[in-house]
Amino acid sequence: MNSRTYLVRGLIAAYLFTVLRPIPPALARELLTFEGTIQLSVRARSQVDFWKPDSSITDSGPKPEGRAVRLRGETGGGFAVNATSIAMDWRQVESIGLWLYRSADEAKEHPTVELVLRLSEEDQKASFWRRIEVSHVGWQKLVLPLEWFVWSDGRMPRWEKVKLVGVQLRDPGVVTLDTVWAEPSAQPRDEFAATESLVKLAFPRLDSSNIRTLETRDVQLVTNAKSLELERLATHLGTVAQRLHRELPFLTQPAKGAVLFVFQERAEYQRFAPRIARQLNSRLDPPEAGGYTLQGISSSWWDEKQGSLRPVYTHEFVHSYLSRTLLLSTTGDWLQEGLAAHIQLEFHPQENLSQLVREGLKSSSTPLAELCSGRPISTPRYWQAATLWRMFLNEPRYQSKLKELMERLGAANSTDLGPHLEPLWGTDFDKLTADWRAFCEQRFR
Repeated sequence: MNSRTYLVRGLIAAYLFTVLRPIPPALARELLTFEGTIQLSVRARSQVDFWKPDSSITDSGPKPEGRAVRLRGETGGGFAVNATSIAMDWRQVESIGLWLYRSADEAKEHPTVELVLRLSEEDQKASFWRRIEVSHVGWQKLVLPLEWFVWSDGRMPRWEKVKLVGVQLRDPGVVTLDTVWAEPSAQPRDEFAATESLVKLAFPRLDSSNIRTLETRDVQLVTNAKSLELERLATHLGTVAQRLHRELPFLTQPAKGAVLFVFQERAEYQRFAPRIARQLNSRLDPPEAGGYTLQGISSSWWDEKQGSLRPVYTHEFVHSYLSRTLLLSTTGDWLQEGLAAHIQLEFHPQENLSQLVREGLKSSSTPLAELCSGRPISTPRYWQAATLWRMFLNEPRYQSKLKELMERLGAANSTDLGPHLEPLWGTDFDKLTADWRAFCEQRFR
């Protein structure tokens, strides 16, 4: 199921980056202050100036250093300085802090201003970002846990590759920034929210004695469903993981298993993903599908009729597992949904699949150029993406180039298949469609 369809979107394409200094060892480590000698590159419809606000701070910890930059701009406006690598390991950072200032007159002119704080890899394609709403007067201290930053679409960002910090305006307004710092983590972090944090979100009022967990090399299962056979499901999902590695031998081995929550009640499941979205300062409607995956966190609910090996558990597990091994964000596109549906059908065959495929070929198939554009696909299109993947995995000509395809998609930061057909296979969508239709007609007679 699409993991990002309802997340708040609309980020400006141009990113604004700041130079960061090497970090001295300390409990709270300063990253940067704004010096009057810094050469700024000012974007169109923007004005910046260095400024020292007349306001005292009694808060403990890092304080504004009086070397601030004031930005006035329209949507997409801002400033930039040349970016340099940061001599730090973001996996050892728990939170990033910053000070923001607005005068009463500035707040009256623009009651609410929205910013984006973006932590980006050096090529500026993959990043973690956090939306910030500014509506205060005077100084405001923000401390933002890195655990709750949103992944950019396309290639999944990696903390070990983050080199740049950027700030941009999403609304017209005026805001002053001063003193950005990092707060170290008690233990190394990765790109995924800690399972312990997720359990608190999933079951905020439930006694811990009613929550069962099981962790293996391949999966982290969490449930309050009384009848779910945890060991049976974990064994099955371990077999699914083995199948994925056999079909896609270039997958990495995850440091920890994929996360799957199975709730006793559907209503509990529907509350879970919106709670995660709120932690990310985003909004998400309750999911209506049988399963949902958001930033590598998969979830579903217990169905007595389908039991412990419910097909949707396999489907969502594949999404979560691919997040940890394929390093492409789960955006509900042809790649993610096609692979998840293909593996689901391999382990949970559908009796009418051949009839569905034959009828689809006659009347309801979507042009492959549209299906494989990288945009989210609808559930009625899953059969089509699944059969395309079945062809890719079974036809030697296509299968031999899948590793290179994944590398190219990551470099392009998009799962749009079109640009890679000619370089990889010397083909186009017309020829690919002919091959796919011939494969389906032979396999699903």
